[in-house]
Amino acid sequence: MVLVESLLGGMIIGCCVSYFLLRFFDKIPTKNPILKSVILSFVALVIIQALSTFLNLSKSPVYILIGAMLNVPRFLALGIVIGYLYKRLYGSA
Repeated sequence: MVLVESLLGGMIIGCCVSYFLLRFFDKIPTKNPILKSVILSFVALVIIQALSTFLNLSKSPVYILIGAMLNVPRFLALGIVIGYLYKRLYGSA
């Protein structure tokens, strides 16, 4: 069940990052679409980590740090893949 929830959450986050990349492409400061999507995915990571920290204040800070370190490579890969697909679909823009 945890894997299904992680898959569903990853798909929702991926859709949100893709939407904001398409919607605000010209307003994000860099020219490279891969870097733009990585920036957006790390913004999503910060928002999700902040929400999970405030919702679970009883957790030890060590567990929150471990959770954050496990999410960093996942969100980095998400940003790289979305940026690569954007670049492949729309060209280097």
